[in-house]
Amino acid sequence: MEVINKVIMKTLSLFLKLLMCGLFIFCLACKNTTSQNDSLTIKVDKDSIIMGRSIILTAHLNVKAGNLAKDWLLLPYVNQRRWGSHERPDSSGNVTFLLPLPNPGKTEIRVIAVKAEPNNWMGSSNRDLLLAGNFMPDAGLRSNELNVVVKRRTMPAPSDKGNLFCVQWESWFVPGSASWTSAEAVPIVGFYDSYNEDVVRQHVLWFMDLGVNFIMPDWSNHIWGKKHWNEIEDGARAIVHATTVFFEVLAKMRGEGIHVPKVALMPGISNGPPATMIALNEQLDWIYQNYVLNPRFKGLFQVFDGKPLMIILDTGVLGSKMGTAKSAFRVPFFEQTLALKEQELDAFRKAQGPIDDSHFTIRFMSSQNQITRHHELGFWSWMDGQLEPLVTYYNGKPEAITVTPAFFDHLGWTSANSFGRRGGTTYLESFKYALKSKPRVIFLHQFNEFAGQAEGHGLGKNHDIYLDEYSIEFSDDFEPVSLTAAGSRDNTGGWGFYYLNMTRALMDIFHNKDNNSTLLAASITGVSDKSIKLNWSVAGDIPKSFTVAIEDKVFFKGISGMTCEIPVQGLSKGLHTITITANDVHTHYPLSKTEFDEIAEKPLPVNVNITVKL
Repeated sequence: MEVINKVIMKTLSLFLKLLMCGLFIFCLACKNTTSQNDSLTIKVDKDSIIMGRSIILTAHLNVKAGNLAKDWLLLPYVNQRRWGSHERPDSSGNVTFLLPLPNPGKTEIRVIAVKAEPNNWMGSSNRDLLLAGNFMPDAGLRSNELNVVVKRRTMPAPSDKGNLFCVQWESWFVPGSASWTSAEAVPIVGFYDSYNEDVVRQHVLWFMDLGVNFIMPDWSNHIWGKKHWNEIEDGARAIVHATTVFFEVLAKMRGEGIHVPKVALMPGISNGPPATMIALNEQLDWIYQNYVLNPRFKGLFQVFDGKPLMIILDTGVLGSKMGTAKSAFRVPFFEQTLALKEQELDAFRKAQGPIDDSHFTIRFMSSQNQITRHHELGFWSWMDGQLEPLVTYYNGKPEAITVTPAFFDHLGWTSANSFGRRGGTTYLESFKYALKSKPRVIFLHQFNEFAGQAEGHGLGKNHDIYLDEYSIEFSDDFEPVSLTAAGSRDNTGGWGFYYLNMTRALMDIFHNKDNNSTLLAASITGVSDKSIKLNWSVAGDIPKSFTVAIEDKVFFKGISGMTCEIPVQGLSKGLHTITITANDVHTHYPLSKTEFDEIAEKPLPVNVNITVKL
């Protein structure tokens, strides 16, 4: 009997273990799915690409009755790691991701769906879900798995015929709660921190596709108010580390035989509370000892007049004994951020010793030169506040200009004199001055700032001067972003690849590689119950006339100017498509929003479609 009881107890124990195991598996299944009726399926437009190019990944979410697809957040993963924008499905449960793939080899792609937070523009406050590079969690509804092969490619060195293109680039996305909280749009790689080597690699591949000569990481905030370099704080040290990661990526890519762009750092001495020239010189020596002399990074710095180039942001013009606080204080937010009175700033400037230029070719940079006139002291510009950017001359020759997709003036983005993107017309007009002056250095302002001030927290006495980025329209980033994901102030989605492709086309026109192409951009400047006002701009070959139509009806033919006003009488309420066509010209640049342009072999017509709601 005792033996029988032991057998029964063992059998019962085994049964209970099996039961518990079954319950665990059932609970795990419940954790990863919401219902047997729920499903998430994905497909791609191509199963093979070259590194750095993108696929179009589409997803369809089907959820049980009573749930709404828009209440979910879809997150793509590549090789088990987050990669790509986070997206909410449309009312039919569909999502489109523009997914760049920077690393050669076989990639495994999946998407998971999690419940979105209803009052959070990002969809989730869980940064582990949002940030690129994080591992795929167990939770969430999972899609099928797809494979895409990424092929290695050769990449030519950028053109250097006496003109250098520099892209302004930020490495300040360091771990912390503040990053991305005010982003005007969502990058197609997803939110990221600057330690992510895949993000840096993708950026560099895009820069190479453009033909960028050198990259300028922003160190301008590192030594605010400091007397010595070793006094810098944790935030600055984090950006220094991110920059080291950036150099490592460049070195690794160079090891693959890729002709990577060069680098010129941008320290700052007085874009905030002024630092001493001693602190700046100590910083320059640290850069020289740790980066320039580092065998791993040898040859990565942009040589300019025989030495590595160093660009110092200096809105208080400490780098010129002819500078004055009065000139800087013409910009209200300069006066606020410099944090000294006029007499104090002028006295501080006089007390500073010379900059140590033994290891570097030094150029100083200011901003808003249209009002400060700092370019007359030889200062380059971060960004000017007018449609015609100022050219800085050196020894009588044009040396530097900064072009931009949009700009704010001395009163910030919400000023009446600031220019938003305006459908690309601002960029075309700004770039024309680079085409005209052909300076030695052309700054592309700018790639990836994605930060700004919240409502009521701007600068100035009334806290209404908004800098950096403000909204989709009033921002100057041109990193590719999602066409559908919400930003901190807009829920309409961003510009996709449009401004990256426009940059490439404008640079080709500059280098005479455009095969006589014409670029056309247009925007709506006003809509009333009487008319629709339009404005457009062109670059490259100039057409003699334009045609304007709504749907199939031609309203104007043979317009010679760059504006028109369409009467709305007779047009139905709702959405309409306006088409502007440049006559008797062609282009080889599609200016796609969904992918990086492949230059068309056959000439394409030049037209722009704009949607308007009456």
